[in-house]
Amino acid sequence: MAINLATKYSNKIDEVVKATSLTNVAVNTDYDFVGGQTVKVYSFGVAPMNDYLASGSNRYGTPAELEDSVQEMTMSQKKSFTFTIDKTNAIDSPEGVRDAGKALRRQIDGAVTPLVDTYRLVKMATNSAYSDYTTITTSIAYSKFLDANASISELEMPIEGRIAYVSPDYYKLLKQDTNFIKASDMAQDMLIKGQVGSVDGVAIISCPSTRLAAGVSFVITNPMACTSPIKLADYKIHEDAPGVAGYLVEGLVYFDAFILNNKKNAIATQFGKLGALTLAMTASTTGKGVLAIGGNSNGGTLVYKTASSQSAATLGLDVSAWTAVPANGEITATAGHKVAVAVNIGDKAVAASSAITVAVGE
Repeated sequence: MAINLATKYSNKIDEVVKATSLTNVAVNTDYDFVGGQTVKVYSFGVAPMNDYLASGSNRYGTPAELEDSVQEMTMSQKKSFTFTIDKTNAIDSPEGVRDAGKALRRQIDGAVTPLVDTYRLVKMATNSAYSDYTTITTSIAYSKFLDANASISELEMPIEGRIAYVSPDYYKLLKQDTNFIKASDMAQDMLIKGQVGSVDGVAIISCPSTRLAAGVSFVITNPMACTSPIKLADYKIHEDAPGVAGYLVEGLVYFDAFILNNKKNAIATQFGKLGALTLAMTASTTGKGVLAIGGNSNGGTLVYKTASSQSAATLGLDVSAWTAVPANGEITATAGHKVAVAVNIGDKAVAASSAITVAVGE
């Protein structure tokens, strides 16, 4: 653990700077979880339209009971943190450097907020009614957005209130798409200003790719589609707590996000860039080795496949037959074979590693 103390250090801190919450505008808190962990929500369909008859006893048609379904939403995310700021370390540092209040604010901005944003955006991307797996280029960036937005309209979802979260890479490709530039005076004006305020009537928010599901270029949603209660956000600074000389900082956030069954049609997701995974393998016991995988796997399942001439997965490849990577990373394989891993969302590859040579114990 690194604790750097010096009387000549500057009392100004190179603060960790993170984007504030990006998703509060894209969710609702319409459902009351107070007093309970689970909420059940009724969804109703509509009755069929009939030809009206001007005579007889059932002139409006034969009545039938309106059908319903129940969606059960149970909160599951309870995340916490804790750290100390020792009194002697604080004294031996420039004044204000080890301030507990600033440290707590830094924790909320740099850890809690990105965690909640990522969870919400992953839920949207992995529960959307429309998903497309096509590599985005400058020539199709605009048309693919129009296709996704049109898919929502075809499902008779409201136009008003739509919001799109776009990756920085997609945002760049969109601005370079000549079709977007020529689409309207508004688009041309936005390009000159270096901003994209809206596309096809949808508000645009540029979002770090680390907060999006793996492989996502953009996700279009509507606040009515996702309810995301934060039931508890409890942060404490204890001065000279038992066993601590200084400050003990603790935090708990109890939250979740749910896509409503009758509103998922308001979400469309474009998986437009194959995410990059790193892969290494070390030998363990006889015929087995341990995979070490790095990269963005948000919202997906890590899967692998091994064969004598295994190739790396491509964007949108069907990986439903690939095997889930065990929690400890240990797999059975044949020496001299190749192994590749991928992130599986919707049975499609959205991120992948290169294929490497298997390493197993003898």
